[in-house]
Amino acid sequence: MNWIVFAASLAAVLALAGLAAWLKLGGTDRRLADPEQVMRAAEEALPGFVAQSAAVGSDGRAALIFGDGLRIVVVKAHGARIAAREIVWRDVRATHEGMVVATGERRFGEVLVAGVDNLDVRRLAPQLTRV
Repeated sequence: MNWIVFAASLAAVLALAGLAAWLKLGGTDRRLADPEQVMRAAEEALPGFVAQSAAVGSDGRAALIFGDGLRIVVVKAHGARIAAREIVWRDVRATHEGMVVATGERRFGEVLVAGVDNLDVRRLAPQLTRV
């Protein structure tokens, strides 16, 4: 009798796991690796934004995307999705770990773009260094 209960419990757990996988719930974390990928994500998230270059964090969790003029977008991996916010340059500061973006949004939080430094920004977005 105990093995019947065990088998039924196991079948229920496997069925729920299969349903979660089919619905793509709690799936794998997304890794940002390709500058083209994050540039497209920024353009899709923010109508009218035209990406010119991107600096992707070494850990694949976040990126800075530079657009026309002084427009900047930070994107971060949020589970299996990518979340994006337009920011202003004064909200970015350099640290030993990388560039830290203070978005001012409690839900979005502070974002670390690991391994990206001032030289990367100067190379990818020279318009920001003239301000």
